Amino acid sequence: MSLHPPGEAAEHLALHGRFTRASRMGAGHINDTFLAEFEGAEPLVLQRVNSAVFPDPEGVMANIERVTDHLARRCPDERRALRLVRAKDGRAFWRDAAGELWRAYRCVEGTLVKDVVGGPWEAYEAARAFGAFQYLMSDLPGGPLEETLPGFHDTPGRLKAFEASVREDRAGRAAAAKAEIDAVFSRRAWAERLAAAARAGLVPVRVTHNDTKINNVLFDAASGKGLCVIDLDTVMPGLMLYDFGDFVRTAVSPAPEDEADLSRVQVRTEVFEALAQGWRDGSGGMISEEERALLPSAGRVIAYELGMRFLKDHLDGDRYFRVHRPNHNLERARCQLRLASEIFSREAELALYC
Repeated sequence: MSLHPPGEAAEHLALHGRFTRASRMGAGHINDTFLAEFEGAEPLVLQRVNSAVFPDPEGVMANIERVTDHLARRCPDERRALRLVRAKDGRAFWRDAAGELWRAYRCVEGTLVKDVVGGPWEAYEAARAFGAFQYLMSDLPGGPLEETLPGFHDTPGRLKAFEASVREDRAGRAAAAKAEIDAVFSRRAWAERLAAAARAGLVPVRVTHNDTKINNVLFDAASGKGLCVIDLDTVMPGLMLYDFGDFVRTAVSPAPEDEADLSRVQVRTEVFEALAQGWRDGSGGMISEEERALLPSAGRVIAYELGMRFLKDHLDGDRYFRVHRPNHNLERARCQLRLASEIFSREAELALYC
């Protein structure tokens, strides 16, 4: 019998049992994710990796294989770390006839995902999980991971690319976005805040997740505690400050990242305090004094960087980020630039919690 692609992948990636069905999971916009079920065996989380976003999917999988193998050695509790399932040919993935790459993880039972940071408790638990992930990866053997998305958080490089998009004005939108363009250029010094510390060797390169948002943590359904970090596609070498800053960006404001009413873009200091405490507790005290001094600035830099990326995509004609309405990327840019400014205005206060 001929199987549809998820079923065929499940047959190649199954540990035991006979495949019965696959149903879509989650609301992710990059990879296709399915729950694959089997007769006489545990279900698996099955994913097709988006090769348009990840042009080197085997490099991505090489990183994930190293990370999950190391986590299995460091963390014997299977509910606290993803477990990658090898294909029947021994590899960490399987390719279908069209060349698409598939992988599978064991299900982590009794967990749930949260999409919004409702308050300090969720912020603390998720930050503790991300801090613990970096702590567990601090002694990864075998040299640095592959940089599968070069320059991902190179904020000065992002600024140069933005300048080129303003000059080219491919979609003819620069005149109408002059206020936002001026806002980016007037704050260009912010692009150097973390980059200069990295160039000077003041902050170490670590294993970083690079997509630190609350829905990339599995929470225990019974206790509400953060258990397990997921979505490892962007795990690469980087600065801990990138990860902390990105989580600050996504968590401290009650407004979504595309909020049109900028008065709702605010900094919840109690959430920031919980993030800083959770990260410190999870990371086992490995945060250096130099990193600690930059924690209040990290969210501002990453919000500025993402606002610049949204505005660049608006000027380019919405080629990268998926949009759902006219000027959607422009609204996103305004929101992130406002958030960066709000964080900047509160950094002296935020430093008290670091």
